[in-house]
Amino acid sequence: MQVIISHVNTDFDALASLIAASRLHPDAAVVIPNEQTAPVRQFLAIYRDSFDLIEDTHVDWTEVTDMILVDVASISRLGNHTGKLDEGQMTITVYDHHTPGENNVKSNHEVIEPVGATVTLLIEEIIKRELPVSPLEATLFGLGIYTDTGAFTFPNTTSRDFIAASFLLEQDMNLEVIQRFSDYKLNPDQQHLLTELFSDAKTIDQDGLTLIVSAHQIDGFLIELATITDKLLELSGADAVLTVVKMEKHVHIVGRGNSNRIDLRPLLEAFGGGGHPRAGSATVRKSELDDVVAQVDEHLDLILKKAVIARDIMSHPVETVAPDTRVEDVESLIEQRGYSGCPVMEDGRLIGIITLRDIDKANRHDLGHAPVKAFMREDPVTIKPETTMEEIEELIITHNIGRLPVMEDGQPVGIVTRTDIIQVLHS
Repeated sequence: MQVIISHVNTDFDALASLIAASRLHPDAAVVIPNEQTAPVRQFLAIYRDSFDLIEDTHVDWTEVTDMILVDVASISRLGNHTGKLDEGQMTITVYDHHTPGENNVKSNHEVIEPVGATVTLLIEEIIKRELPVSPLEATLFGLGIYTDTGAFTFPNTTSRDFIAASFLLEQDMNLEVIQRFSDYKLNPDQQHLLTELFSDAKTIDQDGLTLIVSAHQIDGFLIELATITDKLLELSGADAVLTVVKMEKHVHIVGRGNSNRIDLRPLLEAFGGGGHPRAGSATVRKSELDDVVAQVDEHLDLILKKAVIARDIMSHPVETVAPDTRVEDVESLIEQRGYSGCPVMEDGRLIGIITLRDIDKANRHDLGHAPVKAFMREDPVTIKPETTMEEIEELIITHNIGRLPVMEDGQPVGIVTRTDIIQVLHS
């Protein structure tokens, strides 16, 4: 028996990949895990009869000889029936876009590539084989790409995902359906848990980033902790959020990040979980909440990448001018050096900064002969060599300024401009 299967808590990329893989392997049975995310359950409540699916509880796993894994490469994530599988007696094919891990199954054939969604890999093969795709299939495949790339905003998004989505549009992908099912609304119990997690949130400011760890215990089991964590990240404005929730006997950890300096995988892998740099989860079975939270706190350093600081990106050395220097002389210096501004020093103390915009203002009034102190910006905002990129961005946005002198021991040792920030952001 040949089967196509994905991970438990099946999301849209997993469901889309199941159906896409069935186009490439038409003789295989498509097995849907019993545990699905709420949006997928809502989608299947309407469209289930449009797809030929078999529930995993109805499969005789002792008869499986060929297994095709999609959006997963680990047998342990397939559910409770994994103990019935004999990997050594099966032919295994893997389609996945997650970073290969130690728990990956030994496969006979695999396509594991760093794209935004696994279904993108399958769409590429469908295009290559010139296989037809129905409008409903195109819409489901689009949901897989749209949700797993965060509407094409997550850093794992590639040009290949855009090309795949373009193909789906040509197959009459329905954007209204995608919008409807990708925007999940919390039910009252989920809203209550979100409120509790927001109230219990512990904020850690570390190396220029804001991290939140929030723990809670509930009676019974509540679905969509991932969506709740997404909304907590949005509400808090933090750079990363880790929710640790005990449900019944098990502790569930979900992580979400909002910075390219966040990589949640090392922490989650320490608990037997995994995922993407900015999104992942783990389940610690039969554990106490306080014990797991303590371990999460111990592993927080693992999720932080090295900060870019002012010393790394500043222009140096810095030329300064005196407050009585004529505007036209400063303009000549700036043009000669290619600067956009210049610090103004008096008696070894920074008292202002003069920019090209200030010089243009003086020239419009024919005051090139005037001293720069008449046009300089006083009490400039300054930073230290160790100020992080995130802190620099915040200062530039808050004060709407284009340059920040870097001060050390009361002396300017460099300057960071908008251009420096842009170069880092797009490097």
